[in-house]
Amino acid sequence: MLALLRHARGLAALGVAGLVLSISPAARADSTDDAKKAAAAVLAQVHDLQLQVEQAERIYDRALAQVGASVNAAILDERSTEEVAAAAPEATDALNDRVRGLYMSGGPLALYATLLSSGNVTDFQNRIALVDRVVSSGQLIVQADAEVVAQARQQSRKSDRRASRSVRTERSVARSAMRVVQLMHRQQQLLDEANARVAHLQAIDDARTALAAQNAAFGSITASRLTSLQVLPPSAAYLSLYHRAAATCSGLSWTVLAAIGQVESGHGRNPSTSYAGAMGPMQFLPSTFASYAVDGDHDGKADIMNAADAIFTAAHYVCANGAGRGGTALYQAIWHYNHADWYVQMVLALAKQYAG
Repeated sequence: MLALLRHARGLAALGVAGLVLSISPAARADSTDDAKKAAAAVLAQVHDLQLQVEQAERIYDRALAQVGASVNAAILDERSTEEVAAAAPEATDALNDRVRGLYMSGGPLALYATLLSSGNVTDFQNRIALVDRVVSSGQLIVQADAEVVAQARQQSRKSDRRASRSVRTERSVARSAMRVVQLMHRQQQLLDEANARVAHLQAIDDARTALAAQNAAFGSITASRLTSLQVLPPSAAYLSLYHRAAATCSGLSWTVLAAIGQVESGHGRNPSTSYAGAMGPMQFLPSTFASYAVDGDHDGKADIMNAADAIFTAAHYVCANGAGRGGTALYQAIWHYNHADWYVQMVLALAKQYAG
């Protein structure tokens, strides 16, 4: 990725140098000279945009990296919560066994039995004190272990909730990706404008090559970061909804809905409204949701914030756009869900992992 960005930067510098060499000789006609000056002004704007793209691509790279890191953190916290939850019953059983053993086998019970064999009052009192210390020690151990387990479970739950709220989603990437695309699109427009003024100017060709390198860098960043992105296991309720909703569209795999659910809200962990106004666990614009709404939980109404309604509506929407046919049609259906190639690649990459 960094090599591609450096390569694009180098090509941009070559474009500027080529521009100077191409327009420095005196023009044979005023019209030609004016055209070159106009082209030079346009290419100066292109050069500035090239620098902005470079910065925007670095921001996009960081945004994608944060998505992967936040998902991985959530997975680790959930595993920790599950491990503590699984360990708690085992710890409780072990504590109960310790209590039983303490009172029933060779411990204080044996000492209690010797109390009756005491020959004098002083010895009897000493033995009572010893039994009290042993029993108290066992009770303190039991109490301390129970408190440690309780604290660990509480801390694990807090950590899990914190990680869930911080799961980065499509919203974390969309603006930075859009910024890159818009800047490159503007470059293309300016280059077309410059080419219309002066054909076959070397600086224009160099700038086009630099733009192609920046496009390649953008794709490389996406591909590289997606390889490190893991699936975030949905809850049992969400998993069931993905399966049931997919069954309403012949040919549609539940894994596609699960991937969209992860990318859009982390399976409902982060369903806040996006800057574009998309809402709910599957991030629909209210107008789109209204057009394709499905009452997934059969309660008589379709609610954009309701998981069942949102997931069944998502299945309806992608199916209406051809998702059930697979292949190119599936790609286009996901693209309709969010008009960005990086988004489609992310969804398909995660769907493949869910299938595996």
